[in-house]
Amino acid sequence: MIGGIDINIFDNYNDIKNELKLFKQRLKLIEKYEKKVNYERKTLNEIIVLQTNLLHQIEDDIKKLSGIENELYCEIVVNGIKVSKAIEKIATEENISVSTLWKNYYPSVKKRINALNLILSNENKENILN
Repeated sequence: MIGGIDINIFDNYNDIKNELKLFKQRLKLIEKYEKKVNYERKTLNEIIVLQTNLLHQIEDDIKKLSGIENELYCEIVVNGIKVSKAIEKIATEENISVSTLWKNYYPSVKKRINALNLILSNENKENILN
């Protein structure tokens, strides 16, 4: 004790004052981070809406394309039907044999699907690396 005052009271005062300063600084950092996160969230949501609309427009355009290869591609990629079921469906609609579709049309459709899959897998690899 010094002059009737406990020394620990000064230590406690300084500790609390320093902690308070640190808490205020941390709160400012969190608020700054929140603004950045909110901005990024807003930007990503806008991009998602734009990309979704664009994707729907492209899907609609693909569905309007004529030709057996385009119809087959649309059934497989856009509508998500398994290849064998898509071939059966197109064969029925176009009155063509299933074997003709497999032999004469599916190989070129498969190339387009593989090219799309390659692009998607490369994008996924880049996303994982970043």
